[in-house]
Amino acid sequence: MRSGREWSGVWGVRDYYAVLEKMATDGGKVTSGYVLLVVTAAMLATAGLLINSPVVVIGSMCVAPFLGPSRAVCIWGVFGDRKALLRGLGTQLFGLLVLGTGMAFIATVLLRATVPGIGITSEVLLRAMPTTRDTVLTVLIAVLAGAAASLALTADPRIVEKPWGQIIDTMIGVEIAISLIPPASVVGIGVAFGRLDISRDALLLLAVNVLALDIVGSMLVLGLHGVRRRWLVLEGAIRHSAQSALSAAASEVMVGESVVSVALMSPSVADIQLTVRYRVGESPPDDLAQAIATKVQDEAGCASTVTVELTPSQVYSTLPS
Repeated sequence: MRSGREWSGVWGVRDYYAVLEKMATDGGKVTSGYVLLVVTAAMLATAGLLINSPVVVIGSMCVAPFLGPSRAVCIWGVFGDRKALLRGLGTQLFGLLVLGTGMAFIATVLLRATVPGIGITSEVLLRAMPTTRDTVLTVLIAVLAGAAASLALTADPRIVEKPWGQIIDTMIGVEIAISLIPPASVVGIGVAFGRLDISRDALLLLAVNVLALDIVGSMLVLGLHGVRRRWLVLEGAIRHSAQSALSAAASEVMVGESVVSVALMSPSVADIQLTVRYRVGESPPDDLAQAIATKVQDEAGCASTVTVELTPSQVYSTLPS
């Protein structure tokens, strides 16, 4: 009998761990879209903070793209890849402290020079940790936001297979931005006003929120649900073995690249589906599924059910040789 701990994991979801890996990889990248969205969110947050408008501050949270970097940190943390984790954390901090704080500082300086009546508001002071109550509640929000991000991937793991999962990601992204973009903007606003005490307190709040969000809220939940690097490795090994067996048995008749999909059913059982396009008039061997299952058993040590979908295809090209 296997222990409950050994059996812990997410099972029966197609390519689950590969999708998590892709989420983490994509989330750790600094793209032009990420930069533009952070700049826009920071400008909105600064305007909302200085006009003392919670509605505008909330609007900035809807724009801020910090779900990706946060997921990169927590997923790579669970998978044990330190370099990738630091890359995701770097993307997160670059967006917050360089882009967010920097744009808030520039916007505040320009507004103070051109618009009368610009001053420190209660919305700004709220992010400068004026009371223990505000600190505790803000950190609690960060923990819950991180937990929501990870629960969406573990409590209902099939969300990774469904297009409407992007809607849930958007909602969670807003929750995460609650803890990040306003205090990052307040750091810049405090510097622009020469109020380093405000900047210091907001920076401390931001640091605590990042730790609460990435580690306590997100990484802990993934770990408790059994997400482990060994399942990522196992899923990849099964995929590689299946692809290798397919190439050895049918490479001469295949057209283009095949698609290999793996669902881990337990630590020792997998369901494998392959889509193979082959040239009309030729066909792969009849025992292809058996050959793949045998290869996976021998190399990955995993019993499997293999389904091969064969699609006859024609290719004609008018491209010059």
